[in-house]
Amino acid sequence: MSGSLVGPPRSFDLDDFQVDAIEHLDDGRSVVVSAPTGSGKTYVAEYAIDAARQRGKRSIYTTPIKALSNQKYRDLREWLGADAVGLLTGDNSINGDATAVVMTTEVLRNMLYAEPERLDDIGVVVMDEVHYLQNTFRGPVWEEVIIHLREHIQIIALSATVSNADELASWISSVHAPCAAVTETTRPVRLQNSFMVGEKGSSRRHVVQTLKKGRPNPDGRRFDTASRDTRRGGRHDDRPKRQPYRTPRRTEVIQELERRGLLPAITFIFSRAGCEDAVSQLRQSGVHLTDPETEAKIVAFAEERTSDLSMQDKQALGYSSWIAGLRSGLAAHHAGIVPLFKETVEELFALGYLRAIFATETLALGINMPARTVVIEKLTKFTGEQHELLTPADYTQLTGRAGRRGIDDEGHAFVLWTPFTDFAEVVTLAQSKSFILRSAFRPTYNMACHLVSRYTRAQAEELVEKSFGQYQTNATVLELQQRRDRLAGERDGHLAGGEVSPSAASGPSNEIADAVNRLKPGDVVDLSPEIVAVLSNTWRRKEVRVRVIDSSGQVNDIDPETLTSVPVTVGRVRLPEPFNPNSRSHHHDISGQLRGVRRSGKSKRAKARKANQRANSSAAIWKGSKSNDLSRELRRLDARIAERQSRLTERFRAVVGLLSELGYIENWDLTEQGSLLLGTFHELDLVLAESMRRGYFDGHSAEELAGLVSIFVFEPRNNDEPSTWFPNDAIKEAANGIASVLTEVQRLESAYGLPESRDIHPGLVAATYGWASGGSLADVLGPETLTPGDFVRSMRQVIDILAQLAHVAPNDQTRRRARQARGLLQRGIVDAAVEAEVGQAS
Repeated sequence: MSGSLVGPPRSFDLDDFQVDAIEHLDDGRSVVVSAPTGSGKTYVAEYAIDAARQRGKRSIYTTPIKALSNQKYRDLREWLGADAVGLLTGDNSINGDATAVVMTTEVLRNMLYAEPERLDDIGVVVMDEVHYLQNTFRGPVWEEVIIHLREHIQIIALSATVSNADELASWISSVHAPCAAVTETTRPVRLQNSFMVGEKGSSRRHVVQTLKKGRPNPDGRRFDTASRDTRRGGRHDDRPKRQPYRTPRRTEVIQELERRGLLPAITFIFSRAGCEDAVSQLRQSGVHLTDPETEAKIVAFAEERTSDLSMQDKQALGYSSWIAGLRSGLAAHHAGIVPLFKETVEELFALGYLRAIFATETLALGINMPARTVVIEKLTKFTGEQHELLTPADYTQLTGRAGRRGIDDEGHAFVLWTPFTDFAEVVTLAQSKSFILRSAFRPTYNMACHLVSRYTRAQAEELVEKSFGQYQTNATVLELQQRRDRLAGERDGHLAGGEVSPSAASGPSNEIADAVNRLKPGDVVDLSPEIVAVLSNTWRRKEVRVRVIDSSGQVNDIDPETLTSVPVTVGRVRLPEPFNPNSRSHHHDISGQLRGVRRSGKSKRAKARKANQRANSSAAIWKGSKSNDLSRELRRLDARIAERQSRLTERFRAVVGLLSELGYIENWDLTEQGSLLLGTFHELDLVLAESMRRGYFDGHSAEELAGLVSIFVFEPRNNDEPSTWFPNDAIKEAANGIASVLTEVQRLESAYGLPESRDIHPGLVAATYGWASGGSLADVLGPETLTPGDFVRSMRQVIDILAQLAHVAPNDQTRRRARQARGLLQRGIVDAAVEAEVGQAS
């Protein structure tokens, strides 16, 4: 292997997966590397960068988020030296023509479209955290990059949570150049999963291993039994049973880990306020995890890192409370904290000075902060609309922080008991190895304009069909077609045996259909001789599908076509919270409740049967004739096949149609308006471009323009509606005009069958205008719900949009004002955040 001749310095032997990946690279292939966190995936990327250097080629290292880009920039500078490394993000342009340049994936996509010649001498593109490809809003950018990269460029795609690496590599081979999948499933530091339970009425805690020899630990089942009995309230009455267990308190958890020698630890709490509360609770309880020498080092380090902040800014940021937590070895880490504070926490933790971090899940994405132990407080997180259970990929990403290579023989992951956390759920997450990467590709307005400007209609549609999304769709369609052929043959065999053709059978009555449509999860339904509970009801193409479970735990589907009489609801079961209709433990809970309902509900069921004149049957009523069942399934398959075959192409055509109606495209040529959209990169790119075209950004001062742009950035959290204030009527009228543009775009999107663009909000106008006008941080933040971290991040997003206006706005004065506005915003804590992230060494 020639790999020993190049690559970064190392003091360890290469693992087999690293050797395999390097051999593929030496043979000229791209690679998809899927390996656990901390196993050394990055070394493969660094080897590729060094090999490219030896060939006189430059390299690009892409990441999904700016924080990770900044970290990789610092790492590569330490290895290659400052002159050899550059950074390109929305905020910074440092040494952009260096040997190795770190950037976000969006920057690379924009470069591919606007300045493709800058990639002529690129030999390697690293795509770190490639599973971000399935992110709903930003994932499509990754696919655009892969499709448009030139064949001579090797791709190194890295992820800890992709179990279908072969599929991803096969797609890259089909649209780019030969690519091999390299997979490693063994963690570099073995992981011990445990379940921690508090005992009610005492300080006693139970800790049980989740798995024993790879199988569920039977000792954990007793906690599920107690939980179900409490939620159910017993079989014969609704009085709640006394709960014998409780969730361990945060102070107890940290003290238990300290007693066992399992610090440092990261506790994941899916709430910013929860992270802050945890630090406060431990401080108030007197938890102090540092000695005087370490405490002095922490204070000196933090003061040096924040030396450029004024006392007024420190006060506005809650510096005294923050430093008090650090002195105790405690800190919170979440998006509401300013980047300068977050990075200080990361560095102190890496130095071993901090012992307990309380973080949201954003810390798990790529940031190099391994701990000995990870604690997960709950198995659910709030998505902004609802609470959802962690996926196996989420669990693996979080617990990937547990265990420091070269330091710990074993990493530890603890999940805390709650009334809604079943031990069986923890077992499922700990055992799962399935992290299927799904494409989130969708044609955007900006993408459509670039395709129209560079390709014929047929070529553009062919490129859309080259997406990973279409690749996965094609594979699914093939499976569906094969399944359809088998079912059609089986159906024809049953009809030949004398069954009545489904076409001759009458459809469901309106009464039956209405009753089925009204069924809700938790409803107990009498389908004599069975009594069932509804697990879920979903709608697909105006067809309802109701999933039910019976008292034996058997799960089936019912719909109006298979019922011969009206289903009658005779009660309800208590659903576990949060409810997962696919959870086996939840199935067990509900079927147990059904057994009690069957014994106590006979007279009610008899009355319901008599009132509705239900016919007796010797078999469950949802089970129709075999040919009927098969025909219904065939119709569903035909609909799914037709929908999937045309989905992306039709969506692209709809996008082009909408842009044509607005005058951005005419006869497959970009108009002057279309050229404007070429340089607009944003989630609301069309609304931005249309607002520019209609002059809503023109005629304002730099301060006013900054405030006006902020309406594209601000999104209220948790339904908060902050007060809105406009500096003058002109800005208010412009904001209302932009709102009318959005309404028009949303109307057209609805007409073309496209997802509607998200709403805008003026809640940040006052703060942005105030900051651009020289206001202090304390005055700008005021009593509103905007956190310092949110404010800094929002200002950087406003700066990014202003940079685009400075390049593409049709009005010369608006371009000048946009450049001026950027300078006004880039000061104080906003400027300090950027400097902190990229490092100030030259």
